[in-house]
Amino acid sequence: MTVNELLGMVDRLHPNQFSTEDKLRWLNEVEQTIYREIVCTHEYDGELPEMPDYTAASDDELLAVAPYDRLYPAWMDAKIAYYNRESMKYADAAAVFNEEYSAFARFYNRMYMPIGKVTHLHLLDRRW
Repeated sequence: MTVNELLGMVDRLHPNQFSTEDKLRWLNEVEQTIYREIVCTHEYDGELPEMPDYTAASDDELLAVAPYDRLYPAWMDAKIAYYNRESMKYADAAAVFNEEYSAFARFYNRMYMPIGKVTHLHLLDRRW
């Protein structure tokens, strides 16, 4: 899914009064979260992609691939409901987003090896 496709879908499915700049800011929030919490914590074949920063509607591809790109409309729906002070709609949209985000994270974990962290350093192997 591209930035333009997402913005068009959001406006069709969830008519709203928010500007394109607002929606791009929300998109950058979720993309930067995906980048920091998922992409940067895994080994990557080749060069790590740059952290996205969308300043205008474009044909740039989003980080989450189909069918996991369903998280983006859910995120936008939650943000729209939040700023419209529609708490019931927000709760539903946030629950959908959390499930879609988790599904993408599980997919990414299956596709790329997480970067291991050293938690203990054993200098000597002594048996007492």
